[in-house]
Parts: sequence; structure tokens; C-alpha cells
Amino acid sequence: MKRKTSLIVWGAVLLLAAYGIYDIVREVRRSYTSCYAHTYSHAIGQMMGPRFDSLAPRGEGIRIGVVDAGFGGLRDDRFTRRLRVADYLDLTDGDTTGFFRDDCDHGTRVTRNIGGFSNDTLLGLACKADYYLVKSDLEHGEPREDERRLCRALAWLAQRQVDVVNISLGYTVFDDFDGYTPQMLDGRTALCSRFLDSLLDAHPRMVVVQSAGNEGKNKWHHISFPGDVAEAVTVGAADSEGTGRSGKSGTGYYPHPVKPDLVVYDSPNGTSFSTPVVTGLCAALMGYRPMERRELIRLLHASGTRSAAPDLETGYGIPQCDTLLGFLDTPAELQTLPLNATQ
Repeated sequence: MKRKTSLIVWGAVLLLAAYGIYDIVREVRRSYTSCYAHTYSHAIGQMMGPRFDSLAPRGEGIRIGVVDAGFGGLRDDRFTRRLRVADYLDLTDGDTTGFFRDDCDHGTRVTRNIGGFSNDTLLGLACKADYYLVKSDLEHGEPREDERRLCRALAWLAQRQVDVVNISLGYTVFDDFDGYTPQMLDGRTALCSRFLDSLLDAHPRMVVVQSAGNEGKNKWHHISFPGDVAEAVTVGAADSEGTGRSGKSGTGYYPHPVKPDLVVYDSPNGTSFSTPVVTGLCAALMGYRPMERRELIRLLHASGTRSAAPDLETGYGIPQCDTLLGFLDTPAELQTLPLNATQ
């Protein structure tokens, strides 16, 4: 009887272990797409097509700015250590001697999804771009000075003539200021939104990719500032199937322009990590064929899986790489874009 019980127990243990291994393998497979010549993250896989995979544009000659909260470990991380960092700045204390030894690695994980690569596995599409990194945000707490530092970071990047900027930061309420409300999501009220709008007006070739924020399940619910700026490419998070909005991804605010503009899967978690996937795509496209911001936004919208019926949940949907290449290889006067692509 004891022997039989022991066998049953060991059988149960082995079954659970086998299921655990299966579950881990399943999750790993869900994290990557291996049906192309290259292996991509699941988020890139939602956008990828065979022609883009074959041509492999990687953002050559493009300058990318990353504004974030810390780049600890970037020089050692296997996906980011071979990226070309052209310049970097710490606006929180001015000391860059320990820039890559920061306790916070949020910016490092964001940069992975812009251009991170290891052998033939890509977490981001812009592995051949030049990177300009700015720490502007404090990891703990939310003082309004973070918003002011964001403005200074954008000005610094503009001086360095960056082509694409990733902002995986966003603001709603602060520890020392509660003057913002969702009704102000008009692209012209919040300090950082006004600054970004003016900056983009002065730099028609600069593309700013901004996270929608993770307020979808909170009282605020909507996108964060400066994601309300009309010509910022605001990125939310899609679910793993790519059919809807990830629950905490912030929504747009009617009657202002459709926001978020686009969505992709958020890995590891949150719009901070879906946003850089689109940043990498923008850099790859601009390296493939230089263009002004408005044209790029128009094409991104038109390539989206929801381009025919954009909404305030997922915007124009998930951009499609091969559709974008088709647009870029077709003269503008011959392009047939969805009517909603210019909203």
C-alpha cells in the first residue's frame, strides 16, 4: 500500500514538473516569432512581414534619442551592449560618471525594444542607429520637476539633430501638483505638451514616439501628457493576440484626435515597452527612405490593422511592415490610402 501511494505521489510530481516545463516552453515560444529568417520578439512579430524581414532595414544613419529614468546595465546587457551610444546626459544630478551603473534599468529595457539584438534575435528593429540617451526622470516619486526636465531633455536632443525620440514616460498628476485633468488632453494645455507641440512645429523631420501610459484601469483612464500632442506618435498596448487593447493601456479622450495612434504587444509589461517597438520601426523606415514626420505618420496610420475604423482604444491598430514598404515603394500620387489615414 505504501509503495502504491509512493508511486502515485511521484507520478503526480513528475506530471506537475512536465506541465511546468511545458508551460515555460509555451511562454518562451509566445515571447518570440521564429517563422522568418530572423527571430523577433512577439511584439515585432505582430508587425512583421516576409519582405521587410528579407530587406532587413535597421535604422542605418538614424539618430535616436531615448528620454527615460535610468540606463543601468546597458553596457553589459547582451541585447544592448553592442549598440552605438553617441552621447548621454543626466539631468537629475548632472553626474554622468555612473550613468550606466544606475540602480534603475528602465531605460535599458526600453532601449532593448528599440534596437536590442543578440546574434539573429531582435527585440528592436533599429540595431544600426546611433543612440542619444537622457536620464530626466526620477524612478521613485513624481515631482513636477520631472515634467520640466523632460522639456530640457527634448531641447538637448533637438540640438543634436536626432531623427526619432522615444519617451516611455508620461504625466497625469504629481506629488506636488494636481492641476491637470483629463479634460486638458488637448495637446495645448500641459507644460510638456505645449513644449513638445512647439518643438515639433520647429522641426518637421523630428519624430517623437510617446507612450500612452498605463492609466486604463485607474481613475484617470486616458492617455497621459504629452501623448495628447497631435503630431506625437502615441503608442498604446495591444493584447498578445493583437485583437484588442491591453487592459491598463490608456485610452484617447473625445473629441480630440484619435489617440493612441498605434498599438503593439507590450513586453515585458506596459506601454513603456510597446512604445520603443514602434520607435525602432520608425527609425528603420526613415533609414530606408527619408521623409518628413507628417508623411511617416500618415503611412503608419494607413498600414494599421484598424486603419479603416480607428478608435480611442487601439487607434489605427498594429502597423504592418510589408504594407509600409509597399507604400514607400509606390509614388505618392499612386498611393491608395484609407480615408481615415489622415485623421
